[in-house]
Amino acid sequence: MLFIGIAYFKKNSESKHAALRSAFTEHLMQPLNPRIKLAGAILDDAGARSGIFMLLETDTIEMARAYLEASPYQISGLYQSADVNTLELEVGHL
Repeated sequence: MLFIGIAYFKKNSESKHAALRSAFTEHLMQPLNPRIKLAGAILDDAGARSGIFMLLETDTIEMARAYLEASPYQISGLYQSADVNTLELEVGHL
C-alpha cells in the first residue's frame, strides 16, 4: 500500500534542522520497511525548507507512522505537525 507522510517544521528551527540533516538522510537511506518511493523538501514561498514530503510503500499505515515517528527531526521535536495518510492513486503510475 502507498502512504503519504507530510511534516512541517516549527518556526525558527533552521539551525537545529541543519544540524540534523545528515542523521535524517541516513534515516531515509535505511534499507528497511517501509520502502521510500519519493521524498523531498517542501519549500515555502521564499524557497526555504518548511517541511518534508514522503511517499512510502509498506503493508500498514502503522508501519508508515512508526517510520515517521523514528525520524531524527521528530525525535528532536522539530515538527510542528506530522501526518501519514493512505494514498489511493487515481492518475499516473509508479
